[in-house]
Amino acid sequence: MKYSTLILLGRSLKVSFAERAAYRGDFLLSFSVTFLLELITPLVTLLIYNSGTTFPGWTLQEALMIQAVFLIARSVAFPLFFGMVWIVFEQAKEGTFEITLLKPRSPLLLTMLKGVDIEGVGRILGGILLFLFALKGLPVPGIHAWLLFIVLLTLSVMVLFGFALILTASLFIWIGNGRVIELLESILVFSRYPGSIFSSPVQWIFAVVVPLSMIALYPAEALMGRTDPLMVYSIPTSFAFLGAGYLFWKCMIRRYAGGGG
Repeated sequence: MKYSTLILLGRSLKVSFAERAAYRGDFLLSFSVTFLLELITPLVTLLIYNSGTTFPGWTLQEALMIQAVFLIARSVAFPLFFGMVWIVFEQAKEGTFEITLLKPRSPLLLTMLKGVDIEGVGRILGGILLFLFALKGLPVPGIHAWLLFIVLLTLSVMVLFGFALILTASLFIWIGNGRVIELLESILVFSRYPGSIFSSPVQWIFAVVVPLSMIALYPAEALMGRTDPLMVYSIPTSFAFLGAGYLFWKCMIRRYAGGGG
């Protein structure tokens, strides 16, 4: 009997929680460390503003809102999608990914479900707390601002899913390259700060070529009522980026040579 994707996702979350609950001390320690590490960037921003320096055109509360949105989007995408990077990394290295290919469901769905991990939920607590703190110092958003924020936050998660697909698919060729997550972290750094600190060509690249600005900047701007002409161009780019990630996955999985390849 085939179950819907949502049912399978719910069961994967339940299994992941049960696995973590078996070692409560380890789970609480991991939760605490993740929570504290994710607050480093906002603390650096606080130090920057307290020293008298600012991001051009942005108040402290507005800058913190960008980083809060980043944490929320990341806390949704990483537990759901980025575990499959490590699943493919291990299975491709050991030559056991063929088992996934033989199962009567989509290899992408099975890999994603197997990689679901609630360890990253510490990020969402930090993101929500920071979001509420930043929101208190900003004008009350209207209903239209909230709706646009939700839409753009959904696109943000889609962009992160696109990154997960690209990184995972690359492991079918570059087997054993466990540094791909570090590469992603280096790229995502640019998503945590206002666009005004970058030159105009770089802002254009982050909106139209690789939609890094959609991950946090544009959802935060929508909630704050700020307008950015590049936001309009970044919306179709986000869909195209996810599509490109999926096509890259399809292309690379065909090139998987197996354990004896």
